[in-house]
Amino acid sequence: MPIIRKILPTELPQYRAHLLRLDRTDRYARFTGTLSDEAVERHCAAIDWGRTVILGAFEYGVLRGAVELCGDRILWPQQAEFGVSVESVLQGKGVGSTLVRRILTVARNRGIRHVHMMCLSENVRMRALARRFGGRLALDSGEITSRFELPPPNQFSLALEALEDGTGAFNSILSGNAILGRLPTPSPERLAA
Repeated sequence: MPIIRKILPTELPQYRAHLLRLDRTDRYARFTGTLSDEAVERHCAAIDWGRTVILGAFEYGVLRGAVELCGDRILWPQQAEFGVSVESVLQGKGVGSTLVRRILTVARNRGIRHVHMMCLSENVRMRALARRFGGRLALDSGEITSRFELPPPNQFSLALEALEDGTGAFNSILSGNAILGRLPTPSPERLAA
């Protein structure tokens, strides 16, 4: 299983590269329509990190899957939506399922009561994931809208998110792919000072 952890704003280039690597079918499924490379670039540039949480699945230090949760506490204080993308090399291995389960916990812990996910009607995997996690599916203009109703956070959901955050950070450090692990090594002169 890949290392799953929250993506930092400084890792936006990795997220962009992941979305650009999606093949035509997977990109179409992620954005429920055709999106050019330029549109993907604009999407990434427009991410508001104050209202967005992205969890990533890293394999050998490369981001291969992600779930993007976005809400607006002013316009929709208890609502958010998410989109999932998993590169073909990791599909069918439980990565999407793990990402969805974890992002629902993240949403719950931020007081979000209703989470929405849209997918194409032919996207059997996303429909199955939505059903697995209690999403209510409805057909809307050829797309499936899934709505998840979340309970309020409690000490267990908060502890679960903290534990999974810690595990992701720890595994990143062990694998040598942590942001902290990529800081430049001080020169011998600087160490002697």
